[in-house]
Amino acid sequence: MQPLRNPRATPEQLIIVTDDDPGAVLIRGSAGSGKTSTALLRLSYLSSYWMRRNKRLGLNTPVQVLVLTFNRTLAGYVEQLARIQVPKDENLHLEISTVAAWAKSVSNFTGEVLENVDRDRILKSLIRQSRIPLDERFLISEVDYLLGRFLPLDIDKYLTAERTGRGVRPRVDSQMRQRILDEIVRPYTLHKNQNTLFDWNDLSLAAMTAPRRSYEVVIADEAQDFSNNQVRAIMSHLAQEYSLTFVTDTAQRIYPRYVNFAEAGVPRFRRTHHLKSNYRNTKEIAAFAQGVVAGLQIDEDGSLPNPEAARHSGKKPVVLAGRFSQQMDWIVDYLSSGEVDLATENVGFLMVNGGGWFDDVRSRLTRAGLKFTELQQRRSWPLGTEPIALTTFHSAKGLEFDHVIIPGLREKFLTSSDGVEHESVLTLRRLFAMGVGRAKKTLTLGYKPEEASDLLQFFQSGTYEEVRL
Repeated sequence: MQPLRNPRATPEQLIIVTDDDPGAVLIRGSAGSGKTSTALLRLSYLSSYWMRRNKRLGLNTPVQVLVLTFNRTLAGYVEQLARIQVPKDENLHLEISTVAAWAKSVSNFTGEVLENVDRDRILKSLIRQSRIPLDERFLISEVDYLLGRFLPLDIDKYLTAERTGRGVRPRVDSQMRQRILDEIVRPYTLHKNQNTLFDWNDLSLAAMTAPRRSYEVVIADEAQDFSNNQVRAIMSHLAQEYSLTFVTDTAQRIYPRYVNFAEAGVPRFRRTHHLKSNYRNTKEIAAFAQGVVAGLQIDEDGSLPNPEAARHSGKKPVVLAGRFSQQMDWIVDYLSSGEVDLATENVGFLMVNGGGWFDDVRSRLTRAGLKFTELQQRRSWPLGTEPIALTTFHSAKGLEFDHVIIPGLREKFLTSSDGVEHESVLTLRRLFAMGVGRAKKTLTLGYKPEEASDLLQFFQSGTYEEVRL
């Protein structure tokens, strides 16, 4: 990919970057507001601050600094930028990791962790045995939510606690919650214990009781997708005095977790900063993203896309209507036409699912002689000259591209009989808006009319141009 740019602080960001009083700080803002850039600039400033502080106090141990992200791709991106921002120094120990890999490291766990596909297979078997009349995918996400929210000894709190962040559909009353606990969660826990199996939540629990690492500086990016137990693990490894920064936007939450900072043991935030300007998207891209999530209820830590906050204008997003092969013909011609400067700009192909979903894209780009790389689940940031990247929506979180292309939209929703949106609908809308928000200059989408995604109903008239192929 094109070399990463070293971010410079805007006046809005500078106030946040130089806030060096010890304690916990929350940074929130919408897509494009510069949250990750602000976090990295803050990392550089705080690292220098704590090294000067320790030198002044005559402390000879290196400053322990931890940067956590949610997925491996973003961790690689952040690490590449952090190494530019924070030069090596014998008085500083910098650790950059995903929260899951970090929990595995601090707990000194050497065994195998259940991959999500294997965990889901166990849960699906229990769900089928239970005959609970709720969608399988929803129940798996509900189990993920409650296990990550509560400590094992407090699991019964699920029966009466408000299910914050889980939507109103499907309805999960007290009787249904009891069944979920008795027929899925407890059998799942028993199965793991009997077969000496561990999932990622178990590592967070193990990290809580591991020897303290005593980090003076911790920055957790995309923290809206952390679980309570992951945050509890972080809190258990802070130094006596520390600078702790959470960067969050709950409007971009794409996992079935919902961190409650107070519930997870975070002291009252010393200060909350709100980034309001949109430095990434054009007004037109922000307006399109706004339509996708219009009407969604968000809490005070979330920010919906706002075209008025964008700093510049551009072309309206283009929506291609035709067969996938026709979409790719148009896209390849567009990339080869000179409208996109592949020598200085980058392009992100985003799809909800990876694997075979990218086969046709790979084939077409290869035939056209367009160089590309793949980002999903990649821990190190690619430093080649490829101007085009293929990635899933999940792996694109926190990244940005000059041009974003999303072909083959065909995702369907689970619907409720009373017309109220199912939690899966809300999650997919947030995920899609997050992906759209990766675009800096242009956005291109495509769908096959007879297999169109249910997402199209949220495309607001006037915010895009349709091209019939």
